[in-house]
Formats: sequence, C-alpha cells, structure tokens
Amino acid sequence: MTQCLVIDDSSVVVKVAARILGGIDIETTGAASLAEAEMLLAKSGLCELVILSAALDGTPVEAAVKALRAKPATAKAAILVSLVDANLGVMTRAKRAGANGFIFRPFDRASLLAWVDPFVKVAA
Repeated sequence: MTQCLVIDDSSVVVKVAARILGGIDIETTGAASLAEAEMLLAKSGLCELVILSAALDGTPVEAAVKALRAKPATAKAAILVSLVDANLGVMTRAKRAGANGFIFRPFDRASLLAWVDPFVKVAA
C-alpha cells in the first residue's frame, strides 16, 4: 500500500486528504509540523508521497522541502507543496529545493486525485 504523509497545521486539511486518499488505498498519516513529521517518519519508515503545506509556522517551504529530501524515508518521495494561491516566489523556491509539484487548496476529490495521479497511480 502506498504511504502518504500530509504535513499541515490544519487538521481539516489532513482529515479531508486522508479520507480522499484512503478511498484509493493510499494510507495517509498527518503531522502538524515538520518536527512531528520527522518523528513519524523515524517510526514508520519509507513514504512515497508527501503533501506539504507551504505555510507551516516558522518553517520556510524551501527549508521544509530540503529537510525532507535529506531524510532517507522521503529522499525519493514525491513532494507536492500545498498552496492557497499561485505565489510564483514560493513555487520557485519550493521547486529549486526539490518539490515535484503543487496542490492548490481548497481541493475536492477530483482535483486532489488529478494532482496526485502523475506521482502515484490513482485507481479512481
């Protein structure tokens, strides 16, 4: 089963993503911060997909992406940065740091699955 980690300080975003992705057999775990995510990864091991909020408190998106790329559990994972609006500066910094793509919020089932599909084969 594909493993996904959603790093977002909004429990609603984590819950909605988990419900949608769980419907297509992607096991989803949520973390409210990068530190919490690192603790979860240390326990659970490899992760194939990470959905990372671009607006984590106290952590610039490029630092978060670089930290995830430095961890063996997420070094090869697809990292999708979650944004509320298209901010070219944030998007550029995230891509340069190693992000694979973007997800725009709010999302629904169709849009989330469309963004995830190129990185994890979705059987919708």
